[in-house]
Amino acid sequence: MSRSTSWPRTCSASAAAADLTGCCYEAPARRFALAGAFVLATSLAACGDGAGGGGDEGPRVLELTNDTIQLEPGVHLIDVAVRRDASGDFAPASIEANVGDVVRFTAHDRGGHALVFDGASLTETVQVWLSGTGQLRSPPLISDSSAWVISLKDAPAGEYPFRCTTHAASGRLTVRAKKP
Repeated sequence: MSRSTSWPRTCSASAAAADLTGCCYEAPARRFALAGAFVLATSLAACGDGAGGGGDEGPRVLELTNDTIQLEPGVHLIDVAVRRDASGDFAPASIEANVGDVVRFTAHDRGGHALVFDGASLTETVQVWLSGTGQLRSPPLISDSSAWVISLKDAPAGEYPFRCTTHAASGRLTVRAKKP
């Protein structure tokens, strides 16, 4: 059973494929075609400029294992892949978001990750805000598809450098003030 959650709140959850399956008694070939269409549609919907791109999609629901989060109109979901990889540990490593957006860091391996915003490099205002909202550090991301979701609702504009403490990877989140 899911419950609705209001922001700001830091959520840690693993959204496994099994959590997303529904009842479907179609012939196998049709099921695969439908699954392929779903994956393609999901992939195309995720494309953008890193700050949501396109127009205002309207309210959306972010389903987590133990929570359901309603994304309000104008709020963009920015996905960041986390993995130990020769091509980079964060994809993308440089993120731009607006105040009010939501960022989801998702592990794409079982290597174990512990993310933290780099306190020594944060302005005092940003550090106080992150600490006050409980979003200064992630819970351990120890399984493939585990995620840390942060809300930038009422976040101060500025630079938010972050790193993985388990393998010294780093990245940067730039939060832009909303235009009036």
